[in-house]
Order: sequence, then structure tokens, then C-alpha cells
Amino acid sequence: MGIHVRAAAAVVVLSTVALTGCTSVGAAYAVLDREAGARDEVPADLPGYAWDDVDQATARFVGEDEGTSLWLARARDDASACLLAYADEESWVLGCGGDGAPFSVGGITGTFTVVPDGAPAPEGMTRISENVYTASAG
Repeated sequence: MGIHVRAAAAVVVLSTVALTGCTSVGAAYAVLDREAGARDEVPADLPGYAWDDVDQATARFVGEDEGTSLWLARARDDASACLLAYADEESWVLGCGGDGAPFSVGGITGTFTVVPDGAPAPEGMTRISENVYTASAG
């Protein structure tokens, strides 16, 4: 009887561990769950292909750094978050990372790291928002 109880407890623990990895991006980034406002509108001059893998309607403005505006959004697969770094119609980058893990986006607009809610700040970086940090001096 003791073996069955231990086996059942092991199944519960393993199920909990397995299910914690199956959360949506919204759970890792509360900003994506708030209502959209006027500031959340992304620039109209981005090419249509920029949104092939990203749900544009979920974009939320998260800050600016040295003339670059930043939006966090959900990927269409809902397993990834994406960051749009936009300086102008020719200077922008859009990158995604998944499973609530930190990821970085870099290019002519600067270098930015995205972390989930409650994660520690990346070492040596400057905070722009709860989720976005920059390598620049700000």
C-alpha cells in the first residue's frame, strides 16, 4: 500500500512540473493582458510581413530608449513573446523568444533583453520597463 501512495504522489509532482511549462505567454508578461490604449498602436509604416508571426493586436507600448520606441506582443503561437524596437520606418527590428525565458533583440536600434515578470534584472543592463532592459546607458 505504501508503494501505491508513493507512486501516486510522484505522478502528482511530475504532472505539476510538466504543466507549469505549458503556460501561455500572458502569464509571464502581465503587460500583455492589459487593455490596449492609444499609445499601444504600432507605427503604420511597418511592412505587413513584420506581423507574419506576431499578433499585432496584442502589442503594448513598454517604453523608449534613445529615440527607439518599444512594444511587447504575443507571437501567433501564443508560446512566445516578441519585442518590436522601432526608431523609424528603416530602423526597426522585431524578435521573439519563447517559454517565458529571457531573450535579446538587437540591431541598429540598440540591444534589448526581455525577461518575464518577477525575473531578476540582467546584469549590467538599464531598466526600461518591468520586462525590458537595454545595454545602452539610457
